[in-house]
Amino acid sequence: MKKLLVVAIVSLFAIGNSYSQDTQKTKDSLLVVSNVKKDSLIAIENAKKDAETLKRIEQAEKEQKRLEKEAAKAKKEQKKAEKEQKKLEKKQKQAEKLQSDISGKKKDIEKSEDKISKYEMKLAEGKRKGKLSPVDIQKLNDKIAKERITILKDTEKLKKLERKQ
Repeated sequence: MKKLLVVAIVSLFAIGNSYSQDTQKTKDSLLVVSNVKKDSLIAIENAKKDAETLKRIEQAEKEQKRLEKEAAKAKKEQKKAEKEQKKLEKKQKQAEKLQSDISGKKKDIEKSEDKISKYEMKLAEGKRKGKLSPVDIQKLNDKIAKERITILKDTEKLKKLERKQ
């Protein structure tokens, strides 16, 4: 009888335990399903956040590229402006040099004319006083002719320079 009582108690305990396990399994499966739903919702939200983050990153990269292009364009424009400025400065220097060359040629022509007038005065004075030999007269005439040729050459160069101007 004791054995029967022990078997009955053990079976009641086993039946109760198995019933409570079935309920526990059902509760656990519901909990698992709800957890899976929550996890999937969280995963979807994370995916949305990641997608938004990727969009922001792509937009930032596009903006960065656009800014880099603008900076490169501005730099190119600046170089172009500097190059144009250098051209203008070079032209200005050339114009100044040309003006300087023109004034130098005019001075050279004036000097040559002064030399010719000095030689002619010496020649006239020497002839008047009779102090010049025929060789000296010829030398003075040669110097005068040489200076006149120099004046002609300088005049041609001056005309050429004035045409450039």
